[in-house]
Amino acid sequence: MKDLHRAVDAMHHPYQYSDLELERALEAIQQSPLKQFYKEYYKNLYKRILECKKNNRSVSEKLGYFGG
Repeated sequence: MKDLHRAVDAMHHPYQYSDLELERALEAIQQSPLKQFYKEYYKNLYKRILECKKNNRSVSEKLGYFGG
């Protein structure tokens, strides 16, 4: 993902993007000129997204892993 805006959108709406797109979004954010604080925020958010996806897969494959 080359567009930083799209990468940030992917991180905030992970259910609309594939795992590969989310991984690329994280890479784009980490290589962007954002301040380190925001890079850490998105790295932690990515970890949370993966954990939530993993938990939902193990609990009957429900949609909406953020409780939405």
